[in-house]
Amino acid sequence: MIYTFNGNESYAHAYMICRFGHCLLIDPNINYSEIESKLGDQILDGILLTHAHSDHTSLIHLFNVPIYVHSDDAALLFEDKYNGYSKDNPRPYVRKQLNIQTIEDQVKIPLADHEVVVFHTPGHTKGSVSFLYQKYIFTGDTLFKESVGRHDLYSGNLFDLKRSVLKLIDDLNDNIIIKPGHDDASTIRNERKNNPFYIKWKKQGKI
Repeated sequence: MIYTFNGNESYAHAYMICRFGHCLLIDPNINYSEIESKLGDQILDGILLTHAHSDHTSLIHLFNVPIYVHSDDAALLFEDKYNGYSKDNPRPYVRKQLNIQTIEDQVKIPLADHEVVVFHTPGHTKGSVSFLYQKYIFTGDTLFKESVGRHDLYSGNLFDLKRSVLKLIDDLNDNIIIKPGHDDASTIRNERKNNPFYIKWKKQGKI
């Protein structure tokens, strides 16, 4: 079961995947009461972060579970100069509240009898990741419907973003459904045919 908690101009989408009474929460930042309602009496096994920007992380301290973040983005959770928190938007969590578990490329996070596979997809941030679960890929701010994420923020890199987008679209099955951090869902097939960034970068060749 996939639950989507739709974001807005200030917050990203959050997602929860559940199987046999166990759940994983992706980028919790909005709709806490709705998340709690959907969770019900199921067990939350952990939080998965696609990256450490404030519009993806503002509820992470409200759940007493492990928080999985790539090792290259773990420090960014607390670097308010770069992560989007500020005096007007103060960081709601402190380090001692969080059970941080760092992850790397191809790590497999169990969910009941299945698993979530980590794809390191840097470019938006150095530690950006995407999470593959069954026929879904949760891409954070790396890949959007017919677009891609920004690379001009702290630890972002255009060449890394190109490699990550090419990796996702070239390597994944056409029928994989893309669940991005913002805007509408898509499929790998649609992005292969219609994403102008992918088409341009593919013509340029591998980086």
